[in-house]
Amino acid sequence: MQTSLSEFQRSYAQYRLTLFGDGLSLELAQSLRRTSLACAENQKKQAGIVDVLCGLYLQDPEEIKRHFSAEFEGRVKQNFPSHRFGREGLFPKAVLEQLASDSGEAGFGFYLNYSDDVLKLLWLSRRLANAVGKKPSLNDVVAALGLDQEWVEELSRSGFTSSHELADFDRDVRTVIFHATPHMGKEWPREMEFEFSSALGPPYSLKVTTPSGPFQPVRVARVKLNGNGVADVAWPEKSTAIVNVELQKSNRIELELDGPMFGSVELTVRGIPV
Repeated sequence: MQTSLSEFQRSYAQYRLTLFGDGLSLELAQSLRRTSLACAENQKKQAGIVDVLCGLYLQDPEEIKRHFSAEFEGRVKQNFPSHRFGREGLFPKAVLEQLASDSGEAGFGFYLNYSDDVLKLLWLSRRLANAVGKKPSLNDVVAALGLDQEWVEELSRSGFTSSHELADFDRDVRTVIFHATPHMGKEWPREMEFEFSSALGPPYSLKVTTPSGPFQPVRVARVKLNGNGVADVAWPEKSTAIVNVELQKSNRIELELDGPMFGSVELTVRGIPV
């Protein structure tokens, strides 16, 4: 959900960042200056999420390339047709031209103006950094960008995707209807039952993979759901299978396993939050 601040809330946040730098590291303060200057020179009235990422790149290209997959040169040029790296990127072009020509005074004013989402992003960055006793850095902003799915999607639409797999509690945990890690040992059941809540709806999926965690793989695993064969895996040719399934209020899973004593599989059934 897009952040919406009142006039006074926005004014307070802008004031803290503009006049005080409010606990920012030097590299982040410079990056935000680059972002604001690039927005001004490219006739952008306000810096958004994509603009901030481009500003991070202008500050430290190699570090930002480590964390995002993108054709950076082209994407940044598309977002900021006029931009500069290094020390020159911290000063208005008019000032640089004046210094180069020594032709007299030239004025160019710009100010920091961030969208409400950017202000929230910067405060999240501060929180992450403050939790470990430091000022926010470029990487704290990168980390904070991954905390909001809408920001992740906005960056993706502009051609910037994370180079890392991002954990997501709602996606990874809240979608689970059933989970088990059966092993080859005789004490492990081959039949299991489960019910599911109406809080999760279709489409439903079943994933079976071998091995489970640090244990050995099985040679073959076949899975039946409510009497119907739905998935099978075979090590090493096909270690994972993901299939769509239909569920009932009460469900039964049956397993056929063949493998070494410490062979294992992992079963997960998921749904979609209603």
